[in-house]
Amino acid sequence: MIIEQAKPSDYQDLKQLWLIVFDEEPTFLEHFFATRISYQDIFVAREDGKLVSALHALPLHYCKQGKEYPTSYIVGAATYKEYRRRGIMGNLLEATRKAYDHPITLFPALRSFYEANGYFTISSVLSFTLEAAKKTREKPTTKHTFQNLDAIYRSATREEGALVRDEEAWTFLTDGYEVLSVEGGYAFLSEGKAVETMVLDTNAAERMLSLLHDRGITEMHTLASSPLVTLLGREKGVPIPMGMSTSEELQGVYIAEQY
Repeated sequence: MIIEQAKPSDYQDLKQLWLIVFDEEPTFLEHFFATRISYQDIFVAREDGKLVSALHALPLHYCKQGKEYPTSYIVGAATYKEYRRRGIMGNLLEATRKAYDHPITLFPALRSFYEANGYFTISSVLSFTLEAAKKTREKPTTKHTFQNLDAIYRSATREEGALVRDEEAWTFLTDGYEVLSVEGGYAFLSEGKAVETMVLDTNAAERMLSLLHDRGITEMHTLASSPLVTLLGREKGVPIPMGMSTSEELQGVYIAEQY
């Protein structure tokens, strides 16, 4: 078994691995490989010349209290089914840690697996059950733009910190989720849930809750520091674990799924 960084000649094999393991939408796959490919930050495992496992350690930054710091964010960690349970992904994770002198982070598909490989949960959000829909017919007051969403996100997460999102990251998110937007707030909707809800003040929180009720959303995830928590009552929130890291430096930093 050979563990090494990827090469440009691995392009098709990397795409095929991702497609088969994740049963990925072709549109997303093409978008990702057109914009996020960085061979020196992709670690692969080969057996008898065949690429059998890989992970992408995207070179990103996290921001905390106005300062940015480097990190690598793991996505696309995949192994062909017939090569699993042999420690291959663990070896790739170890190779990734050794390759960088900054923290590694990720949003886990299987938390226990990453815990067994030295990762620990660094942050959480609170999940609230919302009341049944109220047909208020209220409409979003603002159109979402990359700049608007990013300003809200950075302000809401400034103290505890968060993974930085560039315009491409926001494009992946807004392509993948329905977006509700009000002045000073936004929510990403998926399958009846508001999976990320950021607001900056009480007025935005009240308008967002009205919109979520109107849309029939019955579950909402938000930061513990959010004005939404004050309105709904902290005691009603259920902690939901979020991102993981190899370093205590990222303790409290908000890490969600992104590309």
